[in-house]
Amino acid sequence: MQAVWMSPSERVCSPEELRAEGILAEAFDPRSMQPFVDRICAERGFTKQDDVRLSVANPRDEATIAREIDEHLHLIAEVRLFLEGEGVYDVRATDERWVRIWVGPGDALVIPEKRYHRFLPSAQTSLRYLQPYAERGGLSPLYRASSEDTRAG
Repeated sequence: MQAVWMSPSERVCSPEELRAEGILAEAFDPRSMQPFVDRICAERGFTKQDDVRLSVANPRDEATIAREIDEHLHLIAEVRLFLEGEGVYDVRATDERWVRIWVGPGDALVIPEKRYHRFLPSAQTSLRYLQPYAERGGLSPLYRASSEDTRAG
């Protein structure tokens, strides 16, 4: 996993800086992930999880992917454990700067509750991730009004 601050100019964002922003970024082995999944769920009180599979080549997935690209937040933390494919998370820092995080298989990412973000999957790949949660309603996206600053570019 790699992270960079997007402004005022691109520079590496360290794991310590991510943690200071409340963003958890960890690596796990997708071939033997159950102990990792169990730990994350136990730490956060999660009892449910979705196994999400998306493909940019599948027209039925287009709407789901398009919703992820617009800047939004959730009322609970968003947790994703990436099993296949690649993508980019843009997350608003507490000072409104963007931090860009590249994710792929074996990456676990936790975006804090009520933190604006957007996700852009790679155009060349299918995507699969586990998304544990306690209550589905808290994961409903709440969108920020679109502008040049909030639209993915």
